Amino acid sequence: MNTKLIMIEGLPGSGKSTLAIKIANYYQSRGLNVSVYTEGTYHPADLAWIACIPEAAFPTILEQFGSMKEEIHRHTKMENGYALVAYTQVKPHDDLFYQMMESYEVYDNRVPFSTFTELHWKRWKSFGDRVITENGITIFECSFLQNHLGELMNYQMKDLYAMKAYFNELLNTVVDLSPVLIYLSHSDIRETIERVSQERVFDDGSWIDGIIPYYESTPYGKKHNRVGMDGFVQTLMDRKEAELEIIESLPIETFIYECSDYDWDELWLRIESNLPK
Repeated sequence: MNTKLIMIEGLPGSGKSTLAIKIANYYQSRGLNVSVYTEGTYHPADLAWIACIPEAAFPTILEQFGSMKEEIHRHTKMENGYALVAYTQVKPHDDLFYQMMESYEVYDNRVPFSTFTELHWKRWKSFGDRVITENGITIFECSFLQNHLGELMNYQMKDLYAMKAYFNELLNTVVDLSPVLIYLSHSDIRETIERVSQERVFDDGSWIDGIIPYYESTPYGKKHNRVGMDGFVQTLMDRKEAELEIIESLPIETFIYECSDYDWDELWLRIESNLPK
């Protein structure tokens, strides 16, 4: 099998995480080595939900959270002079710790866009160079389109031409892996968001109560006056339109699956028939 990378994309609530695990199980049951990276975990190429702390500053930060030191270390990797901390995986939740870690993220216009681009280009290329020599397959969830488009559209406010160029250049760093992109599409975005908002209710609050203010506060949300649920849904409609245009421009095999009827068994049969063999 030539393909060494499968990228799964789609709007919130489309089933990306579930599909990533299902595809991983499919290949593992056939004896392949599989690495799967879902949202929020340490990632070998992407930097979403990762604090990038200069190595020299890391010991001082650890001392501030001495009782959590072992847990922080468990979710940290040292790389190119940085301590990369998958901080959302660190338990128990500590507001002060989370706020400090967020300040070291590179997303949400926290660093110059040139720095954001350079850091990701290097990591994606390093990942591609390493994986090409290995046996097995890697599965990425939301780390290609969703994460980067969030930066380009919501914070950098790039036009479609610039976004297409960006994604094609990023893809070029891993093109030798013969990547395949799977996109899960829902026609009724509002219904999908209302459904998932009922499912994602946690001890510290609901997902929807956090995500709407986040989108309202972005440069894109402010410019287009995207307020409340209506504004959030409209922004997701804009995002989906951009994603489909970008997918069409990519020089790799891509599959777009409509799954609005939630018939997951039938959907899996369609997806399985097209998986790289």
